[in-house]
Amino acid sequence: MYQYYKKDNLNIMEYTFGSLTEFIEYLDNTPTNSRIWGNGNLSSMCDDYEFCKTRSLEEAKELCKYGYHENFEKLIELKSTLEKYIKLSRKRSKQYNFYVGYAPDVKAYLEGNPLSMLNKQNPKRRHIDIYYNSAILCHVSTNEIYNRGAITLCLVDILENMGFTVGLNIFTMSKSGGQIHYAKFNLKRSGERLNIQKLYFPFCHPSFLRRLVFRLREQTPDITYPWTDGYGATCDDYTIRKVIELKENDIVICQPSEMNVRGYDIVDDANAMFGYIDKFTSEEVELAHVKKLQR
Repeated sequence: MYQYYKKDNLNIMEYTFGSLTEFIEYLDNTPTNSRIWGNGNLSSMCDDYEFCKTRSLEEAKELCKYGYHENFEKLIELKSTLEKYIKLSRKRSKQYNFYVGYAPDVKAYLEGNPLSMLNKQNPKRRHIDIYYNSAILCHVSTNEIYNRGAITLCLVDILENMGFTVGLNIFTMSKSGGQIHYAKFNLKRSGERLNIQKLYFPFCHPSFLRRLVFRLREQTPDITYPWTDGYGATCDDYTIRKVIELKENDIVICQPSEMNVRGYDIVDDANAMFGYIDKFTSEEVELAHVKKLQR
């Protein structure tokens, strides 16, 4: 769950959680690192509603465990709007004749061909992990957050229709004083269906970072004093790719500004995101067929 190690002159504090429930249980049962933070001045427990959009740490935990519903329809509407412009192409199984199969080939049978049954060869399914950065810079607009989230949900559908299995990991990564704080949450495993309601809070609510992940930093055993001044700076895409052990064609959803997501037009933002992703993936992924979506 937690490990501390060195990589490329960076000291990395890494957490991995298999679910949001596991994450909340850890927060509930782990003490504050009082050596660094003492007993006060904890950002996770501040009363700044405008910054966190919740009244307390406990409210944020409840929303994470039981669901956040305000403006949920906005995310769904954006996803539905974008889907109208995306043509999904599903990889088909190859059909061939064999001794056994799912249906008879009457013509082959009448000709006396011993290979008189139709069978299917399913295409080999490769796996892709998507890493979605939930650590958003303070100036990022609500529309940028929602557009990026809706496009990512459509991206999962696109890849699965192309024959890939897809895992979806939400993460936060920040740096301060030569240290990296990296927390990963596996919210969709290979073969699981998307649960958009479960994803909505960490995708779109500022309290996931500003209360819950900040609380995790307050509890981290190896964290040092520089983190108390602002809780660290959000890592850019270059640093993220240095830290995460990415496999071929794994995808990082980074800051909206890095992917040229502006928050005005969902189709324009999708074109920008797909173009950015194409720079880091092989021709096998072929997101080009959904780029430059036409109205």
